[in-house]
Amino acid sequence: MGAIAHYLEARGLPATSISLVRENTVLIRPPRALWVPFPLGRPFGAPHEPAFQARVLHDALALLERADGPVILQDFPDDAPGQSVDDSAASLVCPVNFPRPASAAGGPLLARVLDEVASLAPWHEVFVSAHGRSSAQVSGLGIEEAARLIAAFKETAEPAAGKADFALTLRNAAEDLRTWYMEAMASQPGEALSPVAAADWFWGEAGAGELLLSAYPVLLNSADPRIRQVGLGQWLPRAQRHRLS
Repeated sequence: MGAIAHYLEARGLPATSISLVRENTVLIRPPRALWVPFPLGRPFGAPHEPAFQARVLHDALALLERADGPVILQDFPDDAPGQSVDDSAASLVCPVNFPRPASAAGGPLLARVLDEVASLAPWHEVFVSAHGRSSAQVSGLGIEEAARLIAAFKETAEPAAGKADFALTLRNAAEDLRTWYMEAMASQPGEALSPVAAADWFWGEAGAGELLLSAYPVLLNSADPRIRQVGLGQWLPRAQRHRLS
């Protein structure tokens, strides 16, 4: 979106945008952007909240009236409805126990993730049956292959052989892993968890979240600037960075 905004401005058309990843917006420097502290995929906050969505849209459009600049990055002040609710008591109706094997080929963490995938696969099949497709297809890898790719990079800090654009493949593999888990989670019966509770489950309890957390410093220390940028802007949500300490 930032690149499109630059293109429009260069042709005399004022542009404004909504940013979900603040670090990327700081680097791209679009003419005007409103950063919102919402989950990825929800630039207006929450579904079925027209008054709140109108506030977000109004604040984004209001940037067009400002005379300062040439770059304006404003932070939206509020969380989305339901985003800051205490979900500590929330739990899965059909909880899945994820054992932690002591050792396995590829390391115990990878083995734990593969075990999770096997445990969640029936729920993911329910999701695909209900929706007709899965969105966890960005990388072109199977979900186990995506987990193995990330685990191998974490251990070696080396791009996988045969991947022409490894930084993009790595980012997409992580996105597929998160999406696949969330789709399986969404198929659990009962009241759906809020986006915050689901994210806390993934990053705080699932082995897949631990795998991504453990790979984060490897990305930041990579010799490849594109891999470092994936780590800085697209790997770990701001709301989950407290788990690194």
